[in-house]
Amino acid sequence: MEKNFYEELGLEKNATKNEIKSSYRSLVKQHHPDAGGEKERFLAIQNAWETLNDPVKKEKYDKKIFSSSTSFDSLNGNWEEKINSNKYSSSTKDKELEKWIQEIYTPINRLISQIIKPLNNEIKALSADPYDDQLMENFCNYITLSQKKIEKVENIYNKKLVPNSISSLGLDLYHCFSQVKDALSELDRYTQGYVDDYLFDGKEMIKEAKRIQSKMAIEKKNKNF
Repeated sequence: MEKNFYEELGLEKNATKNEIKSSYRSLVKQHHPDAGGEKERFLAIQNAWETLNDPVKKEKYDKKIFSSSTSFDSLNGNWEEKINSNKYSSSTKDKELEKWIQEIYTPINRLISQIIKPLNNEIKALSADPYDDQLMENFCNYITLSQKKIEKVENIYNKKLVPNSISSLGLDLYHCFSQVKDALSELDRYTQGYVDDYLFDGKEMIKEAKRIQSKMAIEKKNKNF
């Protein structure tokens, strides 16, 4: 049976937002190329998540998939066709790569660093007295500002398709800022109820984002970008 986005994430069509997120995280850890997973499967998981995690895209997709026999494979095929539709000469490809690095990777990586680097100091400052109104307000301001930066990151990322020759770097970049976005959500939940599990999860996601960021820097250096 052909899969749709819900089936790709092992979900029923009435899955909740939390169920979608939980399944996505589990599958990413299992199928990420760094863990020995297949690139095609990882791409399919990311593609499904990108739609089901976005309320607007999800609504449009639900109307389409549940009112027709459109299959996951045909949808995913269209997505892959967008990436591979154009054939470029060698020189044009080099310029395309350089432009993507300059206009997409570099500004996104810079914004991610602006979120990650201050976090330890922000948490340390708050830990002096989590119930102090001013300290909590300062921490909340950091989260709000960081979330605005992540919105900017997503807009930048969607401006250009990732060149096929560096698709793995593009996937890592997507995974990196997705981890940061989810971490900020967990930290925000912590501020609403002081549940330490949210703080712990947020910090662990940031650690994963830093690991991916270091991996990207090595790959970029090895390819002389």
